[in-house]
Amino acid sequence: MAQKSTKTKTKGKFRTNVIATFLVISFVSLAATGFISLTFVDLIGNSTRDQSSAALETQIQTNMDETAQKTALVINQKLSSAEGMIAAAAVELEALFETGSTYEYRDVYYDLLFEDDSVSPAPADNHYDANYGLNVSWDFSSWYVANTDSTNYNSTYADIPANADKLGRVSNIDYIFKAIRNQVEFRWLYIAFADDGLFINYPGSILGPESDLERLADPYNPRGEYWYQTIWDGNGDMVFVEPYYDEFDEVLLISIGKVVYRDSIPFAVISGDITIEDINDKIINVEILDSGYAFLLASDGGVVAHPEVGTEDYLLGLPPLLEVEINPDFSAALTQANVDQITSVAAGTSGTLRYTRAGTEHILVFTQVGKGDYICVISVPLDEVLESIPLLEARIATQNAAAASYIILVTAAGILIAGIVAVAISNTVTRPLQYLMDLAERNVAARIRDQPLDTTDLQVDQTYIAQDDEIGELARAFQGMLDSIREDEN
Repeated sequence: MAQKSTKTKTKGKFRTNVIATFLVISFVSLAATGFISLTFVDLIGNSTRDQSSAALETQIQTNMDETAQKTALVINQKLSSAEGMIAAAAVELEALFETGSTYEYRDVYYDLLFEDDSVSPAPADNHYDANYGLNVSWDFSSWYVANTDSTNYNSTYADIPANADKLGRVSNIDYIFKAIRNQVEFRWLYIAFADDGLFINYPGSILGPESDLERLADPYNPRGEYWYQTIWDGNGDMVFVEPYYDEFDEVLLISIGKVVYRDSIPFAVISGDITIEDINDKIINVEILDSGYAFLLASDGGVVAHPEVGTEDYLLGLPPLLEVEINPDFSAALTQANVDQITSVAAGTSGTLRYTRAGTEHILVFTQVGKGDYICVISVPLDEVLESIPLLEARIATQNAAAASYIILVTAAGILIAGIVAVAISNTVTRPLQYLMDLAERNVAARIRDQPLDTTDLQVDQTYIAQDDEIGELARAFQGMLDSIREDEN
């Protein structure tokens, strides 16, 4: 009974050990591989998330920079076109006053005639233009000189031969002005002569009051105007005059002009005005994300165009940026150092800074326009720039979780398959051993009981004997032992 108990206790222990050993090795290796894979997935996922978030933020800022540069380019092209037209008109004006000029005189019209043709006929095409709020002519310019009125403009000025020659020559500039106006939308094109202040204005229109008393009491002298003096100080270079509010037109204007020379001596200033309205529309219509906006600055930090600045805000000049970008309590959202950083940006480069307005952090990108030293600026709330980053992070986290689940599933499946393989492999090892062990036990039991051996117990299964491995060798050795037992019995 003790022997039987020992047999029952130990039977199958080897098979169990083989299976357990294989499973432990498989589990440890697969678990280690799975753990390492999960660790790499987590590290790579976090790295990808961080790098993608940083790349996304950088890309959005790059897009803002490109938008600022494209907007600046549009404005620069408009200003460059205007500059080119004024330069061409200056060349023609110089040609008109050359000694050998063959230009013929044309009709000229005193400015008062455009509103009061009872004094003398006005140009045939004289008509009311709602955009100007007065009568204009697109075929002829108007002329004015101080101390003239409806009673003496001819006798005081136009009847003098030198002045008549000047008016006759300059009358041909109307062709150039008209051609220019058809290509670039100048509001005004004009010439101011240095010697006597003769002012030529296109399109032709009245330049002062209709009343003779008012005209004589407050004569207009263009040579005392800021635009004239600024251009005159340019020494023949093209000058972009700082935008100013014209109280007569009630619009913000940018003057572009240069000095014209005669025999190497400066004798006139030729200039043109473009309204900020067209540029302002290009600025206001820029769309960046949900609430981003663009604005245009002068080189001194004055606001030329801004979605929060209305026409009435220009009455006293360009409003400073510090008074436009403000918080609800009217405190400045930017510092003077910020403004200095913006206005000092070099041509062809861009800059970026962050500031807080109304409790919201903004990203501000700025670049120089090129012409006129203007700076194009774009401002976007930072949360709008970053709002897509959480979506990106969530998407990456989801993908990481899916990858982790897949690794866990594969690891578990691997362990299950390893168990099945362990059982199969253990069977190939333990089944022959168990068979031989059972066969030996039966033979031993028969010998102890002194019983004849069963023929089948003296023959090892040919399947095992035929194996060309250690099991086969063991089976053949066992068969040899059984053959010896059989011979002893005989």
